[in-house]
Amino acid sequence: MSNKNKLPDVLNIEQIIKLFDAMDRPKVAMATSVAFFCGLRIGEICSMKIEDVDLIKQRLKVVDGKNSRRKFMGYGKDRYVPIPPQLISPLKKWLDIIQGGMWLFPSDKSPDSHIRKKSLGEQFRDVLKRANLLIAERELEFETKVNGIKQTKKIIRHKYYFHTLRHSYATYLRDKGVDIYTISDLLGHNQVTTTQIYARISDVQRTKAVNQAFNHQFAPNPYPIQYQMQSQQMQNINSNPPTQTENDKLLEIKKLELEIEKIKLLKNQEKEVMSKYD
Repeated sequence: MSNKNKLPDVLNIEQIIKLFDAMDRPKVAMATSVAFFCGLRIGEICSMKIEDVDLIKQRLKVVDGKNSRRKFMGYGKDRYVPIPPQLISPLKKWLDIIQGGMWLFPSDKSPDSHIRKKSLGEQFRDVLKRANLLIAERELEFETKVNGIKQTKKIIRHKYYFHTLRHSYATYLRDKGVDIYTISDLLGHNQVTTTQIYARISDVQRTKAVNQAFNHQFAPNPYPIQYQMQSQQMQNINSNPPTQTENDKLLEIKKLELEIEKIKLLKNQEKEVMSKYD
């Protein structure tokens, strides 16, 4: 069955905060921050080099990103992604911790290698579990052979994964009114049609459109004047539905800053781990 019409699940601000509260590894905290604030894929996070972080121009350079024609062209796609101001200070602190290496997120085993996608995905899954966000959606069965003997294996598909941070980034931008073409460019999509799915899951945009459409009187109101005034007040409220406010953003940043404080406290511990492999 095709999944092309399946809408991706996204994390709201409150769930993002729960994730940060559940984190105990500074590296995962920073990788999660970059993924959510910059919309990067897990592979782009893992292969990001320190030299590709430009704090002066406040942007990341994504090198050799995903490209549907990579096998024919032999190379992916390069793009620049802005770094939101709230992420600049945490990134500076993180760069102080890992100074001297090549990779923004070095391997736990050796600073000369970057963290593997599988490793980061598993560590993020542990965070989801501690945050009570590891939600099973369905169970899949498939047949495999072990020593020539057929066996049936089961896989549980969950609601949220590391890639959900990228979906959440795109949806957050769309909810804030960023046009679909800009979002497409930021995500590095080949075609804007790929990005249009985020227009379908933007509740804020959809609610605003419906409320504006129904913000008209189609017939004289037969009810008493007091009811008419109450009705008009309700119309005014509905025509301007509450959206994610800047308070949401401030809460998000506050939690991120608290997590960075954890990074500072664990700085010496992180360096001691890396020094074992020098």
